[in-house]
Amino acid sequence: MAEVKSFGQIKVILGEKNGKYPYGNSILVEDDVTALIDPSLMIRDLQGQVTARKVDLLFNSHYHEDHGVENSLFLDAPLHLHTLDAPALRSLDTLFDCYGMDAAATEAWKPVVVEKYFYQPREYIVELRGGEVFDFGHTRMRVLHTPGHTGGHCCFFFENEGVLFVADWDLTWFGPVYADLTSDLDATIASLNQIRALGAKTLVSFHEAGICDEHQEAVVTDYLAVVYEREKLLLDFLAVPRTLDEIIKRRIVYRKDYDIVWIDAVEKNSMLLHLRKLMQEGRVEWDGKCYLRRR
Repeated sequence: MAEVKSFGQIKVILGEKNGKYPYGNSILVEDDVTALIDPSLMIRDLQGQVTARKVDLLFNSHYHEDHGVENSLFLDAPLHLHTLDAPALRSLDTLFDCYGMDAAATEAWKPVVVEKYFYQPREYIVELRGGEVFDFGHTRMRVLHTPGHTGGHCCFFFENEGVLFVADWDLTWFGPVYADLTSDLDATIASLNQIRALGAKTLVSFHEAGICDEHQEAVVTDYLAVVYEREKLLLDFLAVPRTLDEIIKRRIVYRKDYDIVWIDAVEKNSMLLHLRKLMQEGRVEWDGKCYLRRR
């Protein structure tokens, strides 16, 4: 049985190892309206029996495979997702276009997404834009568009309880992930500053950090600092000219021993965002073959 933490009518269903990937921490609201946010692999382990009630509304924070694992168990509940991410859940090919993997990684990962994460295209999606407020009875939830991880990534703020579900801004030592073609580094920084300024009493992440109810501002600050640590490592590496392949092999974001089929693609996507930012700031130049730190 999963561990559950309650905040009034809001329940956090904790996944294995505090939601360590591929597991995650889901949000269940049991009020006059029953809502489920980011149904994870733990919900599959529970065979969908997370509540004695019918789930009325279903939300995904974004399109990644581990956040909608059990969407298919709740076909009668309208699925809510940001308009920028909705196309990825209507088409598997579109999902992989958003991931931005190479052909070999796409071929290897597609069956995993379907067989392990139970991906099923879903034509009807209620599209969010951010700012919507849902009244579940005694509980109100405001949708915050917090892009960067994906274009449509959203957080969900239960204002009366002061609980903010930060989804894949997971607040771990690893730092923010911005590895898709829809990712954006400037938006990542802006979104994390928005979360830090909100002043929520409790932060709940989908992965690992789980429930953070102490030193919230400092936790977000430390998490954001990883972006600038990566930037410094990249600038140091570019003290001499480097090709993109050399930068990818340096593994500034992911450990060199991290062996998974899509690792080079996500490292490439992440580094291209950093390089673009540094070039816009005039701190890195490109000579048509190599990148070099400006003196």
